[in-house]
Amino acid sequence: MPRRLRLYLAGPEVFRRDAAAEGARLRALCEEAGVEGLFPLHVEGVDIRQACIDMIDAADALIANITPFRGAHMDPGTAFEIGYAEARGKPVFLWSEDTRPLAARVPPVAEGRDADGLLVEDWGKPENLMIVPDGRDVGSTPQEAIAGAVEALAFPVRNRELKRLTRFLVTLAFLLSLLAALGAGAIVNRIVGW
Repeated sequence: MPRRLRLYLAGPEVFRRDAAAEGARLRALCEEAGVEGLFPLHVEGVDIRQACIDMIDAADALIANITPFRGAHMDPGTAFEIGYAEARGKPVFLWSEDTRPLAARVPPVAEGRDADGLLVEDWGKPENLMIVPDGRDVGSTPQEAIAGAVEALAFPVRNRELKRLTRFLVTLAFLLSLLAALGAGAIVNRIVGW
């Protein structure tokens, strides 16, 4: 039986008072989609950063909640996790409760600049273009991001598992053939009397 797709669930949910319950809800959404959700709930005495990195390494993809957190932008820890996942070649799927473009959340005051005189990105994206590059959709619910991951990754994961199984069976067939040839050679040697 092929291994189920594993999705790392990144986002600021870990800071909520009901973090464990929210993590369970997100994992249940993954279960409903037929995949395993990996939620990084802090365990006392465990290096949370390393635990998160290890979970991302074990995942097939990352689902990230980029809803604004303590300001106009997303949680910086989630931004790190997105960057780490991308550096490791993991696909990233995004969702946000606020999908308005940044220019709507940080309205320019004059000449496309904010009150501090800094340019406001106006690319029509809900977050910095390094987080939401061209071609990357941002769902409005975790279910949308999970469904996007399942749709994009289910076949490649099954195909990878099928390749592994095929390699194993070919190796097994080769070894059995080798054993049969050696056994036949031993029988012929006995009959001929060598």
